[in-house]
Amino acid sequence: MAKIVRVEEAVGEVLLHDITEVDPDKGFKGRIFKKGHVIKEEDVEVLKRVGKEHIYVFEIGSDEIHENDAAIMLSEAAAGENTYRSKEPKEGKITIFANTFGVCKIDTEKLFEFNSIGEPSMPTIYNNSVVEKGDKLAAVRIISLVAPKAEIEKAVEIAKGGIVKVVPFSPKKAGLIITGNEVYHGRIKDKFYDKLKPKLKEFLCDIEEKTILPDDKERIKEKILSFSQKYDLVILTGGTSVDPDDVTYKALKEAGVEGFIRGNPIQPGNMLTMGWIEDTPVVAVPAAALFFKKTAFDLWLPRFLIGEKISKEEVIKRSHGGLLEAVKDIR
Repeated sequence: MAKIVRVEEAVGEVLLHDITEVDPDKGFKGRIFKKGHVIKEEDVEVLKRVGKEHIYVFEIGSDEIHENDAAIMLSEAAAGENTYRSKEPKEGKITIFANTFGVCKIDTEKLFEFNSIGEPSMPTIYNNSVVEKGDKLAAVRIISLVAPKAEIEKAVEIAKGGIVKVVPFSPKKAGLIITGNEVYHGRIKDKFYDKLKPKLKEFLCDIEEKTILPDDKERIKEKILSFSQKYDLVILTGGTSVDPDDVTYKALKEAGVEGFIRGNPIQPGNMLTMGWIEDTPVVAVPAAALFFKKTAFDLWLPRFLIGEKISKEEVIKRSHGGLLEAVKDIR
């Protein structure tokens, strides 16, 4: 609701329109106060200088809240672990940033409920995006200049505990098991190590040990069990196709991996196989990783390294956007 007040009595009120200053001596013409600005004591003389004795302001009711106050309240509730927020609202908006290098986790159920209320608005980046410190994660504001307090309070209650957070990467060690008679007997040179080493290093994980084994199910199984006790991640290469001689996936099953998932609806990397021995991820990387920049392995690797377990349901859902060669931004 609008009202006219004398500028001396306008402190704490909210401007209904922009205030423009024209100063020919300085060659300046532009906005000095924006619609929605909350008038301060020091603004009174500035308003008088530009010829304003009376101004139009919003009359905010006891059951309403200004956009700046709403943005602060909402962002405080929505910002979770390892994030930080803009110091002050800008154009009624608070931005949430990553405070560390890691994986951004968005509670999408909370987010959708939050955005369904009406006035509160919070767009975010995609869930499970890898982020650097200082990256934008979300922006919080309300649609109007003022909003009903009840709506803001409801949104704050939904967002409590955080909607957006970052799970940081920490130094990890991996064991690499390279399988295949042709490599074991020296007929061809292994190329997986050179391909995988920088991929892991990017996320603070070093390949601590590598071994080359023939297509011997029992030896592969024993090494899987041994590495799973020593390292944070076990990676295998070779032996995951449909060829009867390929035994890696059989060794994985017999090693007792839990949550065993053979193959995924993602290309390149359809034959990626994964599972967990206690909390240690064990993943068999198919040959596609030698020929393509991004495969299913790159998609899941950050998640392995922050200690998450991937469900079969999530793997199936990831078929949407799983044609990696055709999408511009892989998440």
